[in-house]
Amino acid sequence: MSQDSHGPAPVTIIVNARPHTWEAKEITFEQVVELAYPGQPPNDQDTYTVRYSRGHDGHGTGSLTAGHSVRVKKGMVFDAYRTSRS
Repeated sequence: MSQDSHGPAPVTIIVNARPHTWEAKEITFEQVVELAYPGQPPNDQDTYTVRYSRGHDGHGTGSLTAGHSVRVKKGMVFDAYRTSRS
């Protein structure tokens, strides 16, 4: 497996306390949810909240909302929460 010299080097990010190797410069809200809840596609009953910390300067902490993305860096931490409406 050769490293693409044009792509970013893989980094390890933490999603819900589990390490994941990430190979893109950015990660989307939807990708974080998929890493946090693999094989559980969002549905109308579930609402997701994604918060992150240890990000890039000026964006060290924050929340990620549907349709948005954030630049990743090594050791960045994401917490994804699922809330179900009953």
